[in-house]
Amino acid sequence: MRILLVTTYFEPDSGAAAVRLSRLAHLLHARGHQVTVLAAMPHYPKGEIAEGYRGKFAQREDRDGIQVIRTWLYTTTSSRISRKLISQMTFMLTAGFRGLGMKRSDVILIEAQPIFTSVAGVLVSKMKRVPYVLNVSDLWPDHLLSVGALTEDHPIYRYARLLVNRMYRGASAITTLSPAWAKAIRGYIGERHAQKIQVIYNGVDLVRFKPEIESAAFGSKYHLPDTKLVTFIGTFATQYDLDSMLTVTEYFSHREDVLFVFIGAGSQAEAFQMRLNSGHYPNVRLIAWIDHSEIPAAWGASYLTYWMMRDQPLYRGTIPAKLYEALACGVPILAAMEGIAAEIIVQSGGGVCVSCGDIEGLFKEIMHLINNPADRTRYAQAARAYAESHFDPELVIDAYEAVLLNATK
Repeated sequence: MRILLVTTYFEPDSGAAAVRLSRLAHLLHARGHQVTVLAAMPHYPKGEIAEGYRGKFAQREDRDGIQVIRTWLYTTTSSRISRKLISQMTFMLTAGFRGLGMKRSDVILIEAQPIFTSVAGVLVSKMKRVPYVLNVSDLWPDHLLSVGALTEDHPIYRYARLLVNRMYRGASAITTLSPAWAKAIRGYIGERHAQKIQVIYNGVDLVRFKPEIESAAFGSKYHLPDTKLVTFIGTFATQYDLDSMLTVTEYFSHREDVLFVFIGAGSQAEAFQMRLNSGHYPNVRLIAWIDHSEIPAAWGASYLTYWMMRDQPLYRGTIPAKLYEALACGVPILAAMEGIAAEIIVQSGGGVCVSCGDIEGLFKEIMHLINNPADRTRYAQAARAYAESHFDPELVIDAYEAVLLNATK
């Protein structure tokens, strides 16, 4: 097959989307398919175009046999939604125009988020008369409701809802990372289109992410003490209740053998740093965004990992990318959340979940595993075994390959 992947994020971008889509492209190429990627200039997560790509409107490069065609977009370091929307709209315009001049493919795989990336991909699909598959990793414009940016009766939301539903119906197939997203999409487009929706869980590189990864160099680089590290690794997105997570750390202020380490960046990072500056959290360390090559070592240094999700219906369908990595590395997960991801954690035997907002319940679960290393070992072994049987990337590529082949027919 000749496959065109349209996405805002692709290596060397960091973040879950870039890692997931880059791995998918390379695995498809390894199976003999001709993969071309239409992507934005690398800019995530810093919000500025990476060195080596600045000052260019378009660039073509070869990444291990994959042709990557990049187009310019306006970038911003602001966390304001309006600025981010402008950035996404500029990529829609440049990618849409550039895509029209590209060779015709057999099928187009479109990363559906942000919504403007979908518009660009669908435009190219229609003009080239090529079937497209939408890959839905999050629900838009639903996300704007969850963060309070819009209401359901707002004209922008209503127009966006109609536009997205139309793109759903026009797709040859829809792949989604969560059963909750599949259910929601069926509700939007009707049962008549339900047969083209398929859930494909994310995978994880089981070779790079594994138990007992050497982490001494990582700990030395970031001056981490030889204590039990309870980590949060990933984007500081609005879905996480970081204030409550900091409150949990206060219960351990008397434990010199426990350190909470937050690794990442995002829209809540500045507010998080301000709280740390208050001096009330001596057992909390913040490490800014690290390169993805260092993430396995960060998991290797982790004794436990934890997070708390906000109590929003949309987030009950979210499966954080960190979940896959933690399970693969045998790091027990303790989370305050409900929904699909909570079911996976409990079913795997690799962690425990409490209700959203249950600070005391989460504290007790963390304390239990810190004080009972045998139970921690049991969780760790179960986590790795579950990842091996459920999240092998070869299973993921089998599913995507079948969907794309079927779409070409």
